[in-house]
Amino acid sequence: MIAEKFQYILDHYIDGNPTVSSSSPIYSALVNELPALLKEKHKFRKDLLFKGSMGQGNKTEYPWLCVFNTNITRGARYGIYLVYLFRKDMSGFYLALSQGVTYFEEMYQRKKYDALKTVVKYFRSQIDIGSLSTDPINLIGTRRGTLGYGYEVSTIVSKFYATNSFNDEMIVNDLNEMLSIYDEIYRHMNVDSYKEIINRIVVSTSTSKTQMMKADEAIEAIKTSLEPVDGQPYDFSKQLREVSPYIDTSKKYREITNPIIRKVDYIKKAKKDAETGYLGEMMVLEYEKKRLENLGLGEYIDKVEHVSVRSDGFGYDIESYDLVGTEIKKIYIEVKTTSNKVDIPFQVSKGEVDKSKELKKQYFIYRVYDINKDPKMYRVSGQIEEHFDLDPITYLAKYKG
Repeated sequence: MIAEKFQYILDHYIDGNPTVSSSSPIYSALVNELPALLKEKHKFRKDLLFKGSMGQGNKTEYPWLCVFNTNITRGARYGIYLVYLFRKDMSGFYLALSQGVTYFEEMYQRKKYDALKTVVKYFRSQIDIGSLSTDPINLIGTRRGTLGYGYEVSTIVSKFYATNSFNDEMIVNDLNEMLSIYDEIYRHMNVDSYKEIINRIVVSTSTSKTQMMKADEAIEAIKTSLEPVDGQPYDFSKQLREVSPYIDTSKKYREITNPIIRKVDYIKKAKKDAETGYLGEMMVLEYEKKRLENLGLGEYIDKVEHVSVRSDGFGYDIESYDLVGTEIKKIYIEVKTTSNKVDIPFQVSKGEVDKSKELKKQYFIYRVYDINKDPKMYRVSGQIEEHFDLDPITYLAKYKG
């Protein structure tokens, strides 16, 4: 049935009628029936949106049917998505992993195609291609600057179906393969900042200078910006959800996953990081109180102390308690919080590493991430180096003389 609908579009789209009519069979096939049939094959995926289009007013030369991860985008102008693209002469169609061109037009203007090609090259380097193709797609008759050309340039990987050469099983299997790639990209994305992801990949050629300030002025500005509003500026309606650590051995998508530090907006970044860290610590405090209550240690709840509000020199943030066998012991918790949806690498200090060596099994890392949407947490005890690979990224330099 799915293959029949695709073939019907290929056979009847060029029918001499240049306008879009919502009552026409071709409109029904592309906009209503095919999206419903594909959705039925993935009915448990509430995050997927299937949407077809043949243009507005006059029919587009390149009709399409998109599959959107709604956590990233709901439209073809922005974000990363899957799309079925039909050739102008209706000799076939492509299933493509593609990107919205509009953002590139707005951000990079005349260099939009260069930026698109850079991003395409990056994603291709990270993807396990399998049976898909990285060859340029050919929608027939496109010209630079046209919508069809934008579709061609923005395609990352694709699969072509020539007319009368496909069936339901082929279409469904290929879509599942492409969805696995799409899902892998999403798992590594900080979806709150798709624009930042693109900016990380595209090499900036800007020569503009950032506004500078004296060091003492910067320090004072940062201190002022970090002062809490009314002492409690956060919404604690969300609760931590304990999960198992995710071990990512692929070494892929580092440019869109790992945090980066830029020479701009230090104050804004410092404030955001401080707020994120504080929110994570407050959530862990609530988690600890409930954990102690569940262990039958309710009398220790009032003894849980948020020491990092007094000083950041302890090497940990929270003092709490745990039941070890039949003995109640104090534990020392360092909270590491990020807003990324996935568990990305995080920074630790030498003091924290040394403190974990000193306290051994009484030292805990509580790793909190996706703090703003669906807060997740796992905890490990013992020396930090036992559980995490440490990558030295900064050095204290002293002149040798």
